[in-house]
Amino acid sequence: MPNLANLRHQHCWECRRRRVVCDGQQPVCNKCRTAGIVCPGYADKKPLQWLAPGQVMSRPKKRKGQGRLPSLRPQVSCPSPKRQAPLTPPESQKRHRNHPATPPITPTLRPEMFDIIEAMLYYNARIYPDLQSHQLGPSQFVFPMLTVEDIPLSILHTLVSVTINHRIMQMSDCCPEIDLVKPILPRFYHHRGISIRAIHELLDAEETRRGLEAVVSVYAFLFAFLQQSMTPSWRTHVDGFMTLLEFHGGFLEIIDRCDQMRPSLVGLMITAVLANTTSPPDNQFQIADTVTTLRLTEDYYTEVYFPPMSCPTPLFIKLILINELRAREPSHPKTKQAALGILGQIELFSPEDWTSNLEKSVFASREEFLVIGRVFHASVALYCILSLVSTGALKSTQEVEVLRAKYAQALFSILETGMTTPRARKRMTWPLIVAGVEAARAGAGVQKYIGRCLVDMARDQGISPPLVAKRLLERFWVGGGERKWDDCWDGAYAFIM
Repeated sequence: MPNLANLRHQHCWECRRRRVVCDGQQPVCNKCRTAGIVCPGYADKKPLQWLAPGQVMSRPKKRKGQGRLPSLRPQVSCPSPKRQAPLTPPESQKRHRNHPATPPITPTLRPEMFDIIEAMLYYNARIYPDLQSHQLGPSQFVFPMLTVEDIPLSILHTLVSVTINHRIMQMSDCCPEIDLVKPILPRFYHHRGISIRAIHELLDAEETRRGLEAVVSVYAFLFAFLQQSMTPSWRTHVDGFMTLLEFHGGFLEIIDRCDQMRPSLVGLMITAVLANTTSPPDNQFQIADTVTTLRLTEDYYTEVYFPPMSCPTPLFIKLILINELRAREPSHPKTKQAALGILGQIELFSPEDWTSNLEKSVFASREEFLVIGRVFHASVALYCILSLVSTGALKSTQEVEVLRAKYAQALFSILETGMTTPRARKRMTWPLIVAGVEAARAGAGVQKYIGRCLVDMARDQGISPPLVAKRLLERFWVGGGERKWDDCWDGAYAFIM
C-alpha cells in the first residue's frame, strides 16, 4: 500500500489551492509553469505568499522616512534555487527571435517587488548593453542598474515603467505577440500611476518641493513621458520642471554651478532645440535667449554627450539660429539676409574636416563619425531650406530649389548607410523625419522606406516617438508635394528620444 503522506506531497501547494491534479514535476510543476504562476513547491509547510493588490486589510501608520524603498536583503525571502520557477521560459515559448525572453505573464497585477526586480534584470540584460555598445564616447547617461535600495519611489517606478514600455514596443509590432502585450499594459500604467502619486506627494509639501529629489523625479518622469507618449503634451511637464528649478536659482544658475545636474540640463537643452524644429514657429520652447543658448552650446555641448543626438557642433549652432529665424517676422529685410547667411555657412561645412578634427575615440571609428557628419550635414541643410521657405524667410528661387534637390538627394543616398551603421543608426530619428517631409515630393517608394525605418527605430529603441512621426508624415503625404514644413506639425512635438 503506498504511503499516503508521500502521495499528498506530489501535489504542489498551488495545485492543491486550485484543486487541480498536479503532475509532481520537479522543481516546478507543469501546471504552474503553463499558467504562468510561480510554483510554491512541495514543502511540508505552506510557504508564505505575497498578498495581491487590494488584499491588505489594514495599514500601519506611516512613519517618517518611509518614502524610500526598504532594503531588499533583510526583508525579501527567496525560495531555494531548486524550488524557484525559472526567470526565462524554455526555447519553445519564445515567439519571435527578436523579442526579449520573458516569463509567462498572468493577466492580473503581480506584486510590485516582482516587477521591480524583473525590470532591473531586464534593463541590465537588454537596455544597458545595447546603449553601451552604441556609444560614441563616455556618457553619464549610460550606466547599469546595480541596486534599487536607495532609489526614491518616485524615480524607481518611473524606471520600471520605462523598462515595461521598452518590452511592449519591442513586441507589439508583431501580430502573434499582441496577446503577450495585453497583460503587460496594466503593469505599465500601475507603475506610472505610483510614480505620479509619489511626485504629487513630493510637490505637495513645501519642504520636499524645494528638494533635489523632487527635481530629479520630475526630470525622470518628463523624459520617460517623451519616450512613451503618443501626444504632443510634453510641454506641460517641462514647464513644471522649469518652475521647480526656480526654487534652486533657475536653469542657468544650476547648469553653470551644479556639476551633478549639468548633464541632465544639457540633455534638456538639446531636446528643446530639436523639439523646436518640429513645432510651429509661434509655439517654441525657450530655455534661454538665443545668445545664452549659443554660449551654453559652446561651453557644454559635444557630439558624444547625449546618446540619441550627435549633430556636429557647428551644425547644432545653425539649428539654434534657424529656430530663431522661424519665430521672427519673415518680411523683415534682416531676416531674409540672415537666412541666406545661415544657408551659406551650412554649405561650407565639411564632414571630412569635422571628422579629422575630432579627438580619436576608442568607442567609434572615423568612418562611423563620417557617416554621422554626412547625414546631419544634409539633414540640417534641408531643414534650413524647407522650414525657412515655409515661413517666408527664404524665397523659393531657382537657386534655392537647386540646393534643396541637391541636399535631398544627398540625404536619401546616405540614409541607408546610416541605418546600417550600428553607432549611427541610433541617431537617425531626426534625419529620417527631415527626409520624410521632403519625401512628399519623392513618391510612394521613398515614403514607404521612411515609414519602415521609423517603425524599426521605434522597436529598436523601445520608444514611441518614431511611430508618432510616422503617423504625422503619413497624414502630411496625403497633401502631396505642395505642402510646406509647418503644415506637418499641429502641435509641439519632441522626437529626440
